[in-house]
Amino acid sequence: MSFATGFRRFNRCSSGRNRTPDRGWALVSVLWTLTMLALMAAATQALTVTSYRSEGHAMVDARADADLDAAIVRAVLGVSDLRPERRWRVDGTAQAMIHDGLRIDVSVQDETGRIDLNAASGSLIRQLLLGVGLSVDDAGAMSDRIVDWRSATGLGSLNGATDADYKAARLGYSPRHGPFQTVDELRLVLGMTPALFARIRPALTVYSARPMFDANVAPREALLALYPNDPGKIDEIVRARQGDPQTSTLQGAQGAAATQPASIGRAYAITARLAIGRRTFRRVAVVELTGDGKRPYFVMAWQ
Repeated sequence: MSFATGFRRFNRCSSGRNRTPDRGWALVSVLWTLTMLALMAAATQALTVTSYRSEGHAMVDARADADLDAAIVRAVLGVSDLRPERRWRVDGTAQAMIHDGLRIDVSVQDETGRIDLNAASGSLIRQLLLGVGLSVDDAGAMSDRIVDWRSATGLGSLNGATDADYKAARLGYSPRHGPFQTVDELRLVLGMTPALFARIRPALTVYSARPMFDANVAPREALLALYPNDPGKIDEIVRARQGDPQTSTLQGAQGAAATQPASIGRAYAITARLAIGRRTFRRVAVVELTGDGKRPYFVMAWQ
């Protein structure tokens, strides 16, 4: 075999051995490229689905907002209706209305039926606290702290809390020494717990400016201040509002008062709820009637 022939054979063998790794790297590159393309496609699809869901939620939110706004306006018209048989109740009793093909549960609460945090006496507040289960000592201490919060003098009540007490508790704030701006502000009073606040919240307001509440339209929680140890009496009053013929004449009159025409200058809390799919929406508004045909009410609170 000549030198030239041997060289050609060696060169072919060497070329074959070197070609195999090149092919392997090429295959790896192709697979890597395909993987990256697949990941990019998956990410694009996920982004599209997320965007679609976000747009869907936004459309549902917009529909719910519009429907709840309509329910608030309908409630104002309902409590102002001059026809007794069509007039809405103002004692917190819920009723259903159909709007935009959806059921909306709406309740109207005359704020004079609630205990005003700024106008009620300490003894009335204490009665409410006794009604929800606090002991005599605890009810007295908490009612004093509530009065201290709104007191302009800053002088502590017998069992209340001073600025120094708030500082010692490291709360980072002191009592307002002025009227409560909202019922939620009550959460800041020293010793107020979430559980206690939840029990008394439905009985309270800052919109009536009355030292006493109207039992004719009061919610069950406010009636506890009048009958702290007599839940049966409260049940009887509530049944009378529903037209129970077995109740007394006085309680029947209380039931009739729940549908009296709305009063100008009085505040009403309107709560509307609706469900769309698996989502539930809620609107709470406090409105005051003005008697003005162009602007029949104005909003005092909205959430």
